[in-house]
Amino acid sequence: MCLRLADGNTSAAEAAEHVDAWPDWGPYRPWAELFVLLRTGRRADTQAMLRALPEPPADLMYEALCCLQAAVALELGARVALEQLHVRLLPAACERAGAGSGLVTLGPVDRWLTDITDALGRRSG
Repeated sequence: MCLRLADGNTSAAEAAEHVDAWPDWGPYRPWAELFVLLRTGRRADTQAMLRALPEPPADLMYEALCCLQAAVALELGARVALEQLHVRLLPAACERAGAGSGLVTLGPVDRWLTDITDALGRRSG
């Protein structure tokens, strides 16, 4: 899922088509479940889950989880979530989301910030 979203050419809905609903996602289950629910087409339920999602733990996966959440928020046009995610991701503007984990990446945080900024109708830079 992360690789599909990393280049910015795949929507959250497209990535969701490839998410297995049954694996043990461990502590990352809430973020994976967003994509599972999105895949069902139940947008209102996905919006509700997005609103209820906690802030990710402040660890090596923080930016990656924020970007996964941003992908779904962008797909749904969830303005409040996008505002929160912009604030959360701004300190990591020059980093790669998830790179600190050594396991996953969702690409440059700058690209996610640009996408969020564009969706909010703000000027970049």
